[in-house]
Amino acid sequence: MKYSVGISNSRTRSTRRPVHSSRSMATYNVFKKYSNSNVRTSSKTTRGKSKKSLKPKMKKILYILIGIVFFIGCIVLLGVGIYLKNIQKSLPSPDELVTRTSDESTQILDRNGTVLYTIYGNQNREFVAIENIPEKTKWAVLSAEDIEFYQHKGLDYKGIAAALLRNLQAGGITGGASTITQQLVRNTILYDVLGEDAYQQKYTRKIKEILITMQVEQTLTKDQILQMYLNEVPLGGVNYGLQAAANAYFGKNVDELDLAESAIIAGVIQSPGVYSPLYGTNPDMAKNRQTYVLDQMLKHKELTGVTEEEIQAAKDEELVYSTRKIDIKAPHFVFYVKQLLVEKYGIDRVEKGGLKVTTTLDYPVQEIAEEEVSKGVDNAKKNNINNGAMVVMEPNNGQVLAMVGSVDYWNIEDPRVDGNVNIALSQRQMGSSIKPFVYLTAIEQGYGPWTEAPDLAEIKFGTYDPKNWDSKNSGTMTARKALVYSRNVPAVYTLQMVGIDNFLQTAETVGITSLANKAAYGLSLALGSGEETLLEHATAYTVLASGGVKYDVTPILKVEDSNGEVLEEYKETKGKRVYAEKDIYAVNWMLCDLGGFNDRPDNGYYTINGKRVCGKTGTTDGPKDLTTIIYHQNLVVAVWNGNNNGEVAPGAWGSTIPLRIANSFVKRVADRYVPESYNRPAGVLSTTVCTDTGATPGEGVTCKKEASIYLEGSAPPVDNRKTVEICKSNNLIPDNLSAAQKYGLTTSKVLITTKLGNTLQQGAYEKYLLGMKKSVYLISEPATGTCTLPLGPDNAPIVDISTPTTSQSVEAGTNVEITGSVSFLESISDFSVKFDGNNIAGATMQSNGTYLVTYVVPSSTGVGVHTITVTATDNYGKTDSTSVVINVVAAGSGISLSIISPSNGATITGNTNVVVNPTGGSVDSVSVSIKQGSTIIASGTDSNGGDGWIYTWNLGSIAHGTYTISATALKGSTTITASSITVTY
Repeated sequence: MKYSVGISNSRTRSTRRPVHSSRSMATYNVFKKYSNSNVRTSSKTTRGKSKKSLKPKMKKILYILIGIVFFIGCIVLLGVGIYLKNIQKSLPSPDELVTRTSDESTQILDRNGTVLYTIYGNQNREFVAIENIPEKTKWAVLSAEDIEFYQHKGLDYKGIAAALLRNLQAGGITGGASTITQQLVRNTILYDVLGEDAYQQKYTRKIKEILITMQVEQTLTKDQILQMYLNEVPLGGVNYGLQAAANAYFGKNVDELDLAESAIIAGVIQSPGVYSPLYGTNPDMAKNRQTYVLDQMLKHKELTGVTEEEIQAAKDEELVYSTRKIDIKAPHFVFYVKQLLVEKYGIDRVEKGGLKVTTTLDYPVQEIAEEEVSKGVDNAKKNNINNGAMVVMEPNNGQVLAMVGSVDYWNIEDPRVDGNVNIALSQRQMGSSIKPFVYLTAIEQGYGPWTEAPDLAEIKFGTYDPKNWDSKNSGTMTARKALVYSRNVPAVYTLQMVGIDNFLQTAETVGITSLANKAAYGLSLALGSGEETLLEHATAYTVLASGGVKYDVTPILKVEDSNGEVLEEYKETKGKRVYAEKDIYAVNWMLCDLGGFNDRPDNGYYTINGKRVCGKTGTTDGPKDLTTIIYHQNLVVAVWNGNNNGEVAPGAWGSTIPLRIANSFVKRVADRYVPESYNRPAGVLSTTVCTDTGATPGEGVTCKKEASIYLEGSAPPVDNRKTVEICKSNNLIPDNLSAAQKYGLTTSKVLITTKLGNTLQQGAYEKYLLGMKKSVYLISEPATGTCTLPLGPDNAPIVDISTPTTSQSVEAGTNVEITGSVSFLESISDFSVKFDGNNIAGATMQSNGTYLVTYVVPSSTGVGVHTITVTATDNYGKTDSTSVVINVVAAGSGISLSIISPSNGATITGNTNVVVNPTGGSVDSVSVSIKQGSTIIASGTDSNGGDGWIYTWNLGSIAHGTYTISATALKGSTTITASSITVTY
């Protein structure tokens, strides 16, 4: 059913003034009568007459106004009718491509005028009749864009009303409802009718669009409208219409498209600059859009004619895209810029309006970035690293100097590369490179590089159990060391201390906006589990590089229209200070090694032309995502490596692959972007802290120290630890300290009173300190008590005899050494050693209680048991005695003698040494006798024995045979005889 808009069929209306009916006059008279009956005074009567005279005048004015409005309405309708009639004449033929005589190419340039890409508005279009377009392809488009296309009259009135309400709330045109007819008008017809006004975001333009849409619906059939739409709709890159898209995406004609391919193309329509699998900024979203289209087709299967089996098969189909190249430099960056332009100016103006866009990209720098990413990926393929990306920014203005979205934009066949996907704009996990912002949050709360950030196995986080990269724990350490060494447990500990919400606020402040769903995140955020884009990550680091000033990300310097009029132009700003310079300096002091520790892992990669630069690496679980950021005052470089399909990269680390890429790149551009370090601002003070507490050592405190800095007003706490002597046996502070120390009964402990910033982990910290091997720590001061001493009752002395031992045999006339010790409380006033009750002269005790007395047992001492007694009396008159019984034997009675060489039964062949060995005591001389039978062949005596008791037997000319060797020794008057041996000669 068609309808007419305008005044071509309007009827002639009467312009006579209205005449009151008799009923109206009667009512008026009744009212007049009623009014007269209530008149009481002349003044009231006068007022009543005045009111009566005004009413006819008011009605007359009202009728005149109505007449004027009606007349104006007629004029407006006449004008609209003429306007629509003219539109009808200018509508293009639905059976051929629209002639785009007004289309002009848009150029995208780098900052120096190098052409990166030319968007040709009239390229890649080919007409195809609607009957040659598969039904499922048509319904894929209708399901995506306008399922009620064949039912409505071109306008979605409910949608228009809702859009109008949204626009009013937003205070301007932010969007609107669009049927396929409206899209056709907006993208194809509007500019030829309205000229430059077609690009204006005004209500008048929207009204004209609606009027033109209505006229199109009146003039063309639904199939004609759809045919035009399917041949004119922009579908990414320079492709318009289904035939061009089918050829560009899949290398085939539109009538060859299957359901899966049709749904992909239909899904692109909503935002080709974003969803296009080949030309969009988020091509990985194409699959999501395809799923949406297929679901819509199934939802409306009574119209689309699909089955569940067909839909599922389309979802499961592996699509193969065309790899046809176009003339473009820095493609990921170009399509990123193009999408920004489309969002601001509309796709029609961007692709056909002849814009000249000067970007911030520095193409020579871009080329270096592409070379370094390519070289780095080639070197990393042994670790199954197949892709890489890089973002380069100027921190002092937010300008994007280079953007490499993948190692090869045209490699779309390898799922590990998926080259069209711009990793710089894709959300990935950044690993440990997010940690600086955890510590920045802590600094904002009054902590600093000095803060204790323990790396302890005892620290637990409920069910979350983070591990360090080396699966080890390094003990107590400062935040500086924890960050530089990229320890995971301290980072999670610090996030727990500062709070997740506060960290997310920090992330948002520095430009990380992807972490918007606060309820979805936990403590793993400290290790980079939250997904963000590489561009966001680089932007965040520009805040560190600029000393706390944030600049908007700026990829565009100037946009001019086809007439040379400047539509927008970058203006230098001072940016927005989001953090105090000293706060950021504290982070840079750690990341840039401004303290000169030279202990950063891979420290050499953070030195460019002899100057320190700053940076941080990151590696996610797997590993899957590797990141590195290197920055200084004039440059920020963010690098990612990995595989787009999430394949792991065994043996790869952020420090082994992207760090090397970033380092090589920064070196190559160092002449243009000179590395500069950071000067300490006011309010940053130096200090020294104990590494096990993160506190400044108090007077006399000894600890392992580390140089640090703090911000004025946020000084570290004071470490007032003290050394405490405790009794080993009962862990009490001994009230008899001196005596306990005298006997080594105490040990020194260090009483720690400093508390952690994260009170939730105080117990774990204390458990670690107390549980260390040979721990010297105390957490609380022990009670006082007595340390039990090694003394007798009432602390009387205790005498101990070490030698001689009980029943030891001692020869009369020989020396005996009497040794031992005396334990006493303060001092010994009397000490004696007695043999059989007789004092041994000269017996003394050393000050430490030990003694050594040498006593010669008289030769006249009778054989048998004798007693040695040691007695000690302390300064309090308390005495102890100890005795030992020895066995005195006759001189030599305890000695035995043996011939040890030659051995018994040996055969000798020449002169022989006969060696005799006395045991059990010393001898005065040894005699050797050699016999053959009863005849003494040789004999001799050795009275020296200084080098052993040896007799040399010179055989001479003795006969061969068997000989007997015997030996005797003298000890005083006692003779000791050895067992004889025989030898053969």
